[in-house]
Formats: sequence, C-alpha cells, structure tokens
Amino acid sequence: MKMQFYPPQHWVLSSALVVLLVLLGTPLSHALRNTQNNIKEAVFFSPKFELKPGSVSNKYYYDIEFPRGHVAIKSFTGEVIDEEGNSIPLYETYLHHWLVFRYHQRKGATHTGHGIPPKSDYAIVRNSGLCHQKDFILSQYFGIGSETRKTTTYIPDPFGIEIVNPAEIPDGYEEKWLLNVHAIDTRGVQDKKGCIECRCDHYNVTKDEYGKPLKAGYLGGLYCCYDKTQCRVKEGFEAPKRSLYLKYTVKWIDSDDLIVPVKVYILDVTDRLKKLNGSKGMRVKHNCQLEYQVEPCSNNNKDNSGCIDVRRKSLPMPNGGYVIYGVTHQHSYGLGSTLYAQDGRVICSSKPRYGRGKEAGNEAGYVVGMSTCYPKPGSVQIFDGETLTIESNYSNSERHTGLMGLFYLLRLIAHAYGHLNSGVKNSNQVSQIELLASISALVLPQLRHENSIKMRFVSQYWLLSSATVLLLLLGTPLSHALWKNENNVKEAVFLSPKFELGPGSVLDQYYFDIEFPRGHVAIKSFTGEVIDEEGNSIPLHETYLHHWLVFRYHQRKGVTHTGYGGHQVLSESDLVIVSNSGLCQNLISQYFGIGSETRRTATDIPDPYGIEIGNPAEIADGYEEKWMLNVHAIDTRGVEDRMGCTECRCDLYNVTMDQFGHPLRSDYRGGLLCCHDNTQCKVREGFEGPKRSLFIRYTVKWIEWDNSIVPVKIYILDVTDKLQVSNGSKATPTKDNCQIEYDVEPCSNDKDSSGCIDVKRTSLPMPSGGYVIYGVAHQHSGGVGSTLYGQDGRIICSSKPIYGSGKEAGNEAGYIVGMSTCYPKPGSVQISDGETVTLESNYSSSQRHTGLMGLFYLLVAEKLSDQHSMHFSRASLVAEMI
Repeated sequence: MKMQFYPPQHWVLSSALVVLLVLLGTPLSHALRNTQNNIKEAVFFSPKFELKPGSVSNKYYYDIEFPRGHVAIKSFTGEVIDEEGNSIPLYETYLHHWLVFRYHQRKGATHTGHGIPPKSDYAIVRNSGLCHQKDFILSQYFGIGSETRKTTTYIPDPFGIEIVNPAEIPDGYEEKWLLNVHAIDTRGVQDKKGCIECRCDHYNVTKDEYGKPLKAGYLGGLYCCYDKTQCRVKEGFEAPKRSLYLKYTVKWIDSDDLIVPVKVYILDVTDRLKKLNGSKGMRVKHNCQLEYQVEPCSNNNKDNSGCIDVRRKSLPMPNGGYVIYGVTHQHSYGLGSTLYAQDGRVICSSKPRYGRGKEAGNEAGYVVGMSTCYPKPGSVQIFDGETLTIESNYSNSERHTGLMGLFYLLRLIAHAYGHLNSGVKNSNQVSQIELLASISALVLPQLRHENSIKMRFVSQYWLLSSATVLLLLLGTPLSHALWKNENNVKEAVFLSPKFELGPGSVLDQYYFDIEFPRGHVAIKSFTGEVIDEEGNSIPLHETYLHHWLVFRYHQRKGVTHTGYGGHQVLSESDLVIVSNSGLCQNLISQYFGIGSETRRTATDIPDPYGIEIGNPAEIADGYEEKWMLNVHAIDTRGVEDRMGCTECRCDLYNVTMDQFGHPLRSDYRGGLLCCHDNTQCKVREGFEGPKRSLFIRYTVKWIEWDNSIVPVKIYILDVTDKLQVSNGSKATPTKDNCQIEYDVEPCSNDKDSSGCIDVKRTSLPMPSGGYVIYGVAHQHSGGVGSTLYGQDGRIICSSKPIYGSGKEAGNEAGYIVGMSTCYPKPGSVQISDGETVTLESNYSSSQRHTGLMGLFYLLVAEKLSDQHSMHFSRASLVAEMI
C-alpha cells in the first residue's frame, strides 16, 4: 500500500487536534457547536418607578437581583416595561440611560433604598477606565441608553467579565450590585427633543439637585433633568401616571480556570487631562465631564463636511491589551464614533442605528442600536503607554445639549500571559493569542459539561501548555505554517501620465496601458494620491481628487493604444473591458477606485486572499491583459465656492449640456455631467494662479500566484441602483439601473430626532454569495457613513468617513480623508446565493448637495476548492478565525 506523506507542521497540527478530541471523548461537531450548553440566563426586574407626563425618574437601587457566586458575565441587556410586561416605546418613556455598578458592602449593613448609604458601609468597585474622580462618574460595569434593545452585548468564548472573586473581596465585606435608571416621560410634552436633551428652560431649572446655581452658559444636560424634575407639558394634556420597571437579562457561566477574564474600559471624549505636578510619564489626572453641548453651524460658514460637529480627545493608556469588544454610546443626532490608535489605525468604529417605525425597538428618529466591534482575538492590540484618540461626531444643524461621547472596550490584558510584551507586536505573539482563544473556544463547552468525568483532570494549564507545545513543534509562527507571509510581497510605485491644471479647471481623462504588475499574480493592495513634479503631496483644498479608477481590459495583440482618445476608444474587437463581479457592470466596472479618501483608507487584503489577475486561462487567444486609469481632478484654487465646485454644481460651471452635447434635464443641478473634462469652475475676480503639472502616484503590492492563495471577487454596489423585474422573474439589475450619483435636498425646519440626515436605501439581490473578506464605502463630503445589511437585518459591514482637521495633505479640514473599513473574521460573515442585501447611505442634509455617491466595495471569497478546504480544515481547528 502506497503511503501518503504530509508536511511535518501539518502532521503535528492535525495529530495534536486528534489527540485533543480523543481525550475529550466527543465528536468534532459537538466540540465546535455546543457553546451554549452551560450558559445560564435569568431575567430580573428593577424596583417599580412611577412616571406621569413630563416627569423624570433618576434613582439608584442598591443590592439588586444579580447572579451570585464566582461567575463570568457573558451578556447584559435591558429595557423599560410596564406592569403587564409590555415594552414601552422611547417616544413615551425615553430611557436616557441605565447603569449597573459593582460595590462591596460591609457585612451586617443593610441598604436597599434609593438614598446613598454611609461611606463606611460600602466601596464602589470601579471598572478599569480612566475617569476616577468620583464614585459614580463612569465607574459602571454595564450601561447603555436608548440603544439598549438593538445593541449586541454578548462576550464570545473563551472570554468573560469575572465577578465575585473571593480573592478580590476584603475581609468582612460582600459583593453587591447597584442599578441607576434615568427615564423621562415625554407623553404630551411641548418639545420632545428639548426634554430628552434636558434643556434647562424646558424644566424651569436654575439650580442642580444639590441646590447649587448652574454655571453661566449651561443650557442643558444632567444637571437640569434630575430626579423628580418636570418637563413642560402641552396645556390641557392629561394622561395617567403609570408604574414601570427596567427588565434586565443577564447571561453568565460559572467561573473556572478555562475562562479568560477581560477588563472593562470606558473612555470619554470630554475627558480633561491634567499632568500631576512633578510627575513623569503617564501620571495624569482625568476629569471627565460626561456631557457636552454642540452649537449650530453657521449658515454662511459651512465647510465641505456639512453641519457636523467633530470632537476629539487623545488619551494615554497606562496599560495595554488586546481588544475583544467595542461599542460607543451617543444620543440622538449622533453620527458615530471612532477610536484610533497612536499610529492612526482604526481600533473600533461604532455607528448609531436609527429607528424607522412606531414599535418599541424601532422608534423613528431615535437611536435604537449601535454597531459593535468584535475583532479577531490578538489582531487589535493597544500597547502600554499608547495614546489613543476618541472621535465623536454629531449633527449640528441646530444646538444640542447634554450630548455624550463614550466608548466601551473589553480588553484582554497583554501581560496576563507572560510571553506577551508591550511594544512592537509580532506575528508569533498574535498567533499564540489566536491559538489560545480558538483552542479554548473549541473545547470549553465539553470541559464544562456537568456530566463530563474528564473535567476534573483537565485545566487551563493543560490547554496553555498544549498550545505552547504545538507552537514549539511547528517551530514557526502559525501564520508561517499555513501560507506565505509578507516576505514575498512585492511592491512598486508608479506614476500616471502628466496632467496640467489651472485654477478652477477640470481634468477627467482615461489613460490606456498604464504601468502595472505583469504576469499571473495576486494583488494585495492598491493606493494612490495626487503629487506635483517635485513629488510633493497636493492637498485637497488645492486639487480635489473627485475619483481615480483602474480598469482591467484585454487588448488584441498588435494593436497599440496608450494615449487619451477622448471618447473614441478602440473598437470592441480590439478592446474588451473585464468587469468586476458587481451588479452594475457597464457603469461601475472598475477593479480599484477611490476619491478624496485615498490617503487614509486601508486597502490591504489579508493572507491568504488576493485579487487574481493575469491568469492565462482567462485571456482569449490573440489578446493580452492591460490596465487603464481614469483620473477626475478639480483645481479649486481661488474658486468662488469650493464645495460647489467639488459637487460639480452646474451653475458654477456655466454648463447646460453634457460632454456629448446633449441638453441636461431640467432638474439636473449638479454632478458628473457638469464637470467633465476641460470645464471651468468660477474663479474669484482678480485671482491668478499658475498652471501646474500633476501626477497620480499609485502604489501596488502583489505576490506571485500559487495554489495557496484564495481568490476573492470584487463587488461594487450602488445605492442608486433601481431594480427592474423582467419576464416575471426575480428583480435583477440591468445596465441602466445604476445612476451612480444623486442629490440631497435640504431638510425642512420640521426636524425630527435624527437631525438633518438624508437616509437613502436600496435592496439588491446577490446572484451569488460567499464570505466577506473586506468592505468599504465611498462617499463624498457631507457623508456620515454607509451600512450594508443582510436579508435578516444583520450588519454585514458599516463604513464611516474620516474627516480631516488641519491643512496638510491627508488631514484637510472639512474633507473626507479616509473611510473606515471592515475586515471580518474569514468565515464569520457570509452572503448566501440569491440573498437580498440592503445598502444604506447617509448624508448630512442641512443644505443641498449635488453629485453625491453611495457605493460599497466588497471583496468576497467563494466556497473553497477541495484543496483549500483540506488546507483550512487543519488550520481552522486551532485558528478558526484565519
């Protein structure tokens, strides 16, 4: 019999797992799926509180019902209900927030009421965050507001929040829990928005709850809507007082050595840092304000971002660790929040979800949920001493008071495992974290099973040592054992042909047969920017890069075409465009492309994936593969209206016909048809500026193709896509469906709680599905983010713009300088064949915008071949996330 030999590292990997499963005595399918067997769940109720129209309850309830004993919390959710158990909608009772605090109480002392007990009887056990100035200032372990019903709080295996650890409770004390519920009854009030923003004039309040006068300029917030205050009700309105409860659901698991504990961190964008006198390094005092006020933007001084208030704060982190979960907390009018690392990478971006109906959990105009971050364990690290930046964005088309910009993080402490150091992260460290997390998740359910006799023989130390042995036997980081790493990635920098621009002028040209990697390769990333002849980066406020697109095409051998031929391109027999896999193949057929956000948008494709090009099997005989570049740039030096020029307003270009000489339709105010090649935007009288020579500098990374690479397909979706039903079949897009661009009209004075935000949606059936590897949106200035939803309402990817705050290239104030991206754990986000996805694009509508775009780029891996499936099956057992 012929023997089959496998590479040594594969043999070790699979053999170790077989031994692992045999020791557990359970089938693989059980080991992978039975993760919920030992999770306990209980529903509790707060003490009753009563509210009448316009009234406020803000009470603290001590010694609430809570899981007892040494356990690990897995999730915590809550909502307001009435005595019959009905969910109460936010437009009747607005849940400003609910918070759960951990505290130690002296044995023998009793306190279950609303008032604060003597300080000698209790001590708040704070989370690991930075705001430590007072007991109740951001010291909670759990807490959320109106978004409570649709915000995921589950903590994945093997992680959990450890509580009631006897080793952490002082002698003579016991651990208890405290609940704070802040609710406002808005039935019949004169101004719902003013009430939920706690406007002081609406509550007729000039002093805080302790009788101290409010500081000058304080127009609204927590100091004006404290317990038993009253918001103004419409004259003659009557409604009964009613009894309400906070229903909260807790999931937990009994703590054991298999749990990997995580710490709770809460960061505040209003944090005011003060360096302690004579201190060195990280010794600072934090003074978190909790809330802030946003002033309305000026009608005469709106920048390209529209009416969006951007608030940032940089915070030094004393201790580092690996991020397991992240979510922001914002009020109505919030547009999302992002946490950045010191090097500018996105740690987590979280965006509000607004309701669209009347039922509880979908109340129109209210924030009913927040998107969350679950990074691959070990992939997002914060280093000891690293300075993070939190950014909170709100619509400021009008004044808002009492706003919050908090960020919740769950972190695995890096030094919890001795081999992980702060400083530079290497792939070996990450692989070990991934391996630990995956093996723990794999065997955790079976080790916890109450009937498993093996439980007494197996501990976390066995798991840790097994993982270590695996890595030592492999003799190399796990990623090296599975596929090629970055050592074989090639990189080249190319320049487009030169183009010239003077003040107000426009370039929109196509360059054929550009320089590009040749041969059968896999593209790993593609970036670009505008530079001058000296290689200097040109800022967007001088030359606005509307977009650059790269197309793949096959050209008949013997035919040459390297210049810009206007719109007289080669005949169809000489040139065939190779479109991406998206739905609008005739209009949006590019392989790569982006706009003003080009410098700060990640485009790297993770191993083992790549965009396959140059495959000889796909090129027809007699043809060769080439690449074409389209550059659309607008010189805005000295123009009368920068935003109007970048939005291609037809009146500013004095254009009434398109580039083909066809009259524009009567309602077309601006867009691509008005800023075509060689058009001119109005320049201020008397302004002069030199014409200058510019280039697109583009950088490509690639790797030689081999069978270890998993190919991905490019899908570009368009929010303007209009579906048509053909011959009674399912709706499918045609070449005429994608409009590419659209206008947004200014909102009226009758603004609802979502502010001046235009929300555009379209539903698109996907002919074929696969696993999402990467996602990013493309929006213009004024954009506030875009989200792609699955047919069941799950978030496939949410992408948010990054606005600049300075003058230098890559950080131009008021311009979109980057987009946040999605890199889901491979295999975790799947689109099914034929699934209908919904694309949502949000823009500020405080003023009119023209020529806007709402595109979404996806990289999708289809089902793996048998070879790839076998390759990954071994890896997936220990590193499911790879």
